[in-house]
Amino acid sequence: MSSAGTIVTFYSYKGGTGRTTALANVAWIMAMSGRKVLAVDWDLESPGLHKFFHPFLDEGVMGATPGVIELLSDYAWAATRRHENAERDWHLEYAKILKHAVSLNWNFESGGTLDFVSAGRQNRDYSSLITSMDWDNFYERLGGGQFFDALRADMRRHYDYVLIDSRTGLSDIADICTVHFPDVLVDCFTLSDQSIDGAAAVAKHIDERYRERGIRVLPVPMRIDFGENAKVEAGCTPGRSSTAFPGACPRRRPTVTGCPSRFPIAPTTPSRRRSPPSATRPVPPTRCWPPTSG
Repeated sequence: MSSAGTIVTFYSYKGGTGRTTALANVAWIMAMSGRKVLAVDWDLESPGLHKFFHPFLDEGVMGATPGVIELLSDYAWAATRRHENAERDWHLEYAKILKHAVSLNWNFESGGTLDFVSAGRQNRDYSSLITSMDWDNFYERLGGGQFFDALRADMRRHYDYVLIDSRTGLSDIADICTVHFPDVLVDCFTLSDQSIDGAAAVAKHIDERYRERGIRVLPVPMRIDFGENAKVEAGCTPGRSSTAFPGACPRRRPTVTGCPSRFPIAPTTPSRRRSPPSATRPVPPTRCWPPTSG
């Protein structure tokens, strides 16, 4: 690739915002536009991104391919056993993303590709690997920072866009996804006080403590029903009062349907031509998507 790719993290302070659905749709649209895209499920405690891509993933290949937790545990194991005279760049061998990526079985227009990295093999060892991960030790004693720097560089080298599905709330895993990796943070929230305040607090934290990283924060209202204008207007009130999201809730914005929208975003219902199938309901065949059976 002639230039480094862009890493975009999709984050939400609260669950149930539709964050993972949005990531799956954006990944598919980008691949349809001819981009090389990687989708990474970094929600280790509650992985679910694979459900949106399952019609196009070979179960045998997925079961045999290590994911994020194996990527981390392999490096941690090597770091605890490396010799003091080991070369300074020994960690680069463990920060290679391609051997953990599985390509979706679909021919995209314009030469685009979509690869997927799972949270890890879903077997009886998965939960023990998650619970045994000591993030403080990983960073301070095992050189986790240099490992994540190398992994970030490797992902950007091989893909135009890397879309990361982050853990919700405030946690070490969320910090890795929202601070260490991204060039862009999609800060998803619903129109509730708790969701807005949590999303605003994260945006403010990044702006105040990590401004030198130059992370672009995009606050995105989610799951908005534009037919219920009274509720949308009521939800705008706390949004307008949040200084972390200046200009995110203008008073009025015309839409193509003639219904005045209060948010500078498109409706959350994606185009059927470019959208991946829902994890919970079948999608009729279109020019973009084949039937999920047959």
